[in-house]
Amino acid sequence: MIVDVGNPFSRPYGSLVESLQDSLLLGVAQPATLELIFVGHAETDSLSYPIRGPGPVSGLAAQITGFAGGKPAVFDIEVHYRYSVGQLVWNRSPGYPGEEAPPGWYPDDNSRLTVGYSYRDLPSGITDFNAGSVAGTLVRAVSRELKLLYEQMDQAFQRAFIDYAQGVALDNVVALLGIVRNPALPAQGEVTFSLKRAPRNDVMIPLGTRVADARGRLFKVTTAGVIPAVVVENFAAAKVLHVTQAIASLASVQLKGVAGNLVTVDSALGKPFGADGLTVTLAAAPPVGSTVVVSYLAKAPNVTVPVIALDNGPEGNLGSDSLTVMPTPPRGVDGGVTNAKPLTGGEAAEADDPLRERAKHALERAGNATLNAIRFAVLSIDGVDSVEVSDFSVDSQIPLGEVRVLFSTGKPEIEDAVKATVDKTRAAGIRANVKKVSTVTLSGQFLVIPDVAGAGKEAFARYKTAVVKALNGLGIGEPVSARKLSSLVFQVAGLADVGEAQLNADGVPVTTDPFLIQPGAQVRPDEGAISVLPLQALAVSNAKLTGGNTLACTVAIRDDADLPVTLRNFKLALTVSVRGRPTAAPSQSLQQVGQTTGTVTFTNASSAAATFATISIPGLAGLEAASLQVMVQASAYPGMRGGPAPLALA
Repeated sequence: MIVDVGNPFSRPYGSLVESLQDSLLLGVAQPATLELIFVGHAETDSLSYPIRGPGPVSGLAAQITGFAGGKPAVFDIEVHYRYSVGQLVWNRSPGYPGEEAPPGWYPDDNSRLTVGYSYRDLPSGITDFNAGSVAGTLVRAVSRELKLLYEQMDQAFQRAFIDYAQGVALDNVVALLGIVRNPALPAQGEVTFSLKRAPRNDVMIPLGTRVADARGRLFKVTTAGVIPAVVVENFAAAKVLHVTQAIASLASVQLKGVAGNLVTVDSALGKPFGADGLTVTLAAAPPVGSTVVVSYLAKAPNVTVPVIALDNGPEGNLGSDSLTVMPTPPRGVDGGVTNAKPLTGGEAAEADDPLRERAKHALERAGNATLNAIRFAVLSIDGVDSVEVSDFSVDSQIPLGEVRVLFSTGKPEIEDAVKATVDKTRAAGIRANVKKVSTVTLSGQFLVIPDVAGAGKEAFARYKTAVVKALNGLGIGEPVSARKLSSLVFQVAGLADVGEAQLNADGVPVTTDPFLIQPGAQVRPDEGAISVLPLQALAVSNAKLTGGNTLACTVAIRDDADLPVTLRNFKLALTVSVRGRPTAAPSQSLQQVGQTTGTVTFTNASSAAATFATISIPGLAGLEAASLQVMVQASAYPGMRGGPAPLALA
């Protein structure tokens, strides 16, 4: 009987080898049956019966059949009977002696017993099963094939159970409930094609035009676009008009349906538009309710069109400014292409675990009315990333009789499908407030500090991957913790700490930790706008020693390219040592003559004045002034290179 669902058939390889060796050494075990007549069970009766077979008997079956109380009965080995030296021995009843045997313990007198037993054929005579021998090699080869067969049987058995089935087998199991695995989805977004100058004729961006990133991931244009030779824009009546593209030359400014140009205010001689190139100021306000038509040649004409990834999956989710390659540029496009916003919506096919979870809640969903029923119904829609369902029992701010459904998706076109699904699933009389969450795009720079062994670009890339993964895992309304993101650095070899996490939400600097967002919003990273930069070294300048004991200097932090790094709010503990040599020994090497500690605080700057405790330098008057120098180091981070600088006396 199979009782272990997880591993019912599999047998250890070693036991298979031993079993085959025993069969060859001792003979192959064969099954056989024997019929006996059970006679008497009194105290003086013999309760043993000889078992003889064609070969040496090796044991009895686990059960034998007979009659007890005039009815068919089954008797178990080691309970009712046992095997002993070629004989079936019937066990005395538990109450013996002095008590009557329980019903069914003994077969009926003179009744027939059908006994199963096993015996062994003659041994093969093969005795050498050592590794390398012919018999040993054959035994191990056959055992391997048997092991594979057992494992296949085990897998076939498991595929019938939802908790164990995987892949296609799981698809077949959940199909019984009408559940289908959500397929992989392609990433989508927009790209902007631009020209270097205004064209003579309109430039077409054909449907299906392909663009790619530096790694060759391809996208195609889903809606054709046009870059016009003359850009024409309509505006509601206003004195100051803001165009969408920088103006190279203004063609006309007219009231719609009225001949003649309106008078504009020049920002410079011969320049009838704003100095920024994006504004047109009228000399007089146009009539209320009228429409102003502005025609102009753009400095860098462009058009933005939607694109979709050719391959499904999350690999197409790219950061801003990632799609910059045109395998076959459209005719006339010479300015390039890029995506100003991240490309999102790419998803892998639904994994086994969430598919199992949905299937297990299928009956609950079919019953409707519950929060989980609504949640799993919405999750079954292709393209839905996450769902949050709540009512008064979850959030007291929600009115009684209303359920709030927040969902996130990279496919805006499925909003109607979500609303329809919620409407079918909600309980009668319950008002459903369905809303697609807004996306807060997170970008920024993580300023990491290498450890003593140093770190390269591989370590920076691993840390960035960990940060992006953590941000992608945030749920609806979940805040962003810069400290948690910074703590991921301790999982990356070569990095000691994060000096500062300079985060931006939709381009605005994040100044709080954690960064709280609205319940109807969800954070998503702009991978292309997230960077990791090392705080590699300290640079010291303007070092002065005043009064023999007051030290001051300016400290800057530089990256691995020796460029200054601007920090928003960063405090660093410093250790400074003063070195010099005696005037009387100009050839002597520099020696440390004093040491102190201090701090430096950077506030929206790449350099700042450091403050130090009073320093004592014995014999300062006897030191060569020109030889004095300071070495400033980060106290807690030996991996950040110290900065030497000459020290002036004041």
